[in-house]
Amino acid sequence: MKSVSAGRSGRDAPLYARGGLRLPDRIVELFDAGSRSDRHACLFLVLLCLAALLPGFFSLPPVDRDEARFAEITRQMVETGNLAETRLGWEGKRTRAFGQHWVQGAIVAAADAVGVPSAMQRIWFYRLPSLLAAIAAVLLTYWAALAFTGRRAALFAGSLLAGSVALGVAGRLAVPEAALLAAIAAMMGAMGRLYLAERHVAFRDASALDVSARHDAAPDDVTGRQRDRRLALIFWGGLAFGLFAKGLLTPLYVVLPLVALVAVDRSARFLRRVRSMGGLALIVAVAVGWFLLRRYGAFDTQEGLVARTLLGRVASDYQGFSGLPGVYFLLFWGLFWPAAPLAALAAPIVWRARRLGSVRFLLAWVLPAWLLFELLPTKVPAYVVPTLPAIAILVALAVERGALALGNTKLARLLWLWPLIGAVIAVAALLGLAVLDRTTSVLAWPLLLIGFFALVIAAGSVREYGIEKSALVAIVGMLVSGFGVMQLVLPRIESFWLSPRLVAVAAQERCAVQSGSIQVGAAGYDEPSLAFLLPTAPRYFDGAGAADFLKAGGCRIVFVERRQEARFARRAEALGLRIQRGADIRGFDYNGLREMRLTPYRSGS
Repeated sequence: MKSVSAGRSGRDAPLYARGGLRLPDRIVELFDAGSRSDRHACLFLVLLCLAALLPGFFSLPPVDRDEARFAEITRQMVETGNLAETRLGWEGKRTRAFGQHWVQGAIVAAADAVGVPSAMQRIWFYRLPSLLAAIAAVLLTYWAALAFTGRRAALFAGSLLAGSVALGVAGRLAVPEAALLAAIAAMMGAMGRLYLAERHVAFRDASALDVSARHDAAPDDVTGRQRDRRLALIFWGGLAFGLFAKGLLTPLYVVLPLVALVAVDRSARFLRRVRSMGGLALIVAVAVGWFLLRRYGAFDTQEGLVARTLLGRVASDYQGFSGLPGVYFLLFWGLFWPAAPLAALAAPIVWRARRLGSVRFLLAWVLPAWLLFELLPTKVPAYVVPTLPAIAILVALAVERGALALGNTKLARLLWLWPLIGAVIAVAALLGLAVLDRTTSVLAWPLLLIGFFALVIAAGSVREYGIEKSALVAIVGMLVSGFGVMQLVLPRIESFWLSPRLVAVAAQERCAVQSGSIQVGAAGYDEPSLAFLLPTAPRYFDGAGAADFLKAGGCRIVFVERRQEARFARRAEALGLRIQRGADIRGFDYNGLREMRLTPYRSGS
């Protein structure tokens, strides 16, 4: 089966000999099989998501800051039984949503109950909700795309999102971004159907030019009204889920598109279809439950209060960075990689078709939120991720219409960014391993080379393959390279993962081996991953506090960062404390972008 976006001749690639594997053809055959039915399409997307997300899912240690903080708060909930407390250490913030914490806590508590060793310190248990939410986001993107395109193009849109860097990050880390993405895809997929149904009624003649209207006819019968009620309930259910998992940021991604559509269409009639008493009741239940838990829930058990007081001030979570308008445009090339060049190819075509109802709705999904975040001084890359499903659908819509047939367009040269960026990622990963740890990964080399070769084929044969086939080959190439980087290179860069090394040193202390427990302190290193990986909470303080900590006696060890050593030494001398110094532990702080040296100290005999 040939796509309408096939190349000029539609012939097989000249880079493969007759009778050879012709791997690009095998990839397209799998894609063809997936597009035969909705069930096959969902199975294809689930397998694609697993191939994209599982490398590194189990082997990567907790990532500082947000993932480790989020997981430690969940662990704190499970251990103390206080499900309404979302603070860590001395911080005063108590406004986080509960949903993801509760789901993580249920999984971890179940694993601990069945006897999984050290379940509380296994980060992949906390990542499971993100993995499931990422798969749901891709499937819901496919479902949302069916309102605007045919099945094959919808499958293509889901594949673009499944292979993106943004989904790879959100689906691997124990944070709620993937849940928000799934909620937005569900809400906007339902609203898109209701919007197009209303346009079909109001502009029956004009909408004949919009192919998506065929998918969303609005019959004036009981079946049509029942469908509208179901879609409205999906909309409100998605909003409730987003509020439950992510919080008050969720409505922003819905309100802005709806306001834009009302302003452009000069009509709000389509909003009638979203009315749902059941949906409103669900939102009220979530809001009231949140308020009651915050206002009247148990604040602190004695155990939780002591743990927070002893833990001290943990490093703050990621608050974004300052930047001028246009920063998100630059970030987009990384977030939506490797599909970003396709979006650049489709942009002029999409803008010319902006009067079509389907294109208008998808642009309203993207542009208002994007422009708002560009204007805000603080930039958080995750904020624009919920617009990526709409961009993927727009690219798929352009491919389905044959609008990306390459002809003489100069923008096609952008596709050579595929092998270029792929090579940069592979070389950077291998150089990081070589420079920081003086080693390499022999197994990763062939995977990185195969992935790079696939990207070269995808870019070099695009006129013979067509956009669809080339994009699929590029996604597979990035998946192969991604396996090498995420599974075989990043977990081995020990300089990045200081906390696991500190925990290992503490566990090898003679007193810890004999007694089975040790109290750990850290001066100048306050990353939450250390608190998460230790069986008991560490103590965070400055150099002087580290000396006081050792003076208390018992089985104790403290790790002092080099900038705190002078204060530690002065205080230890003032206390008359005899200390023993261990071997330095050197690494790289990827949050502060600086080298670190931590030295273990223990009381002398």
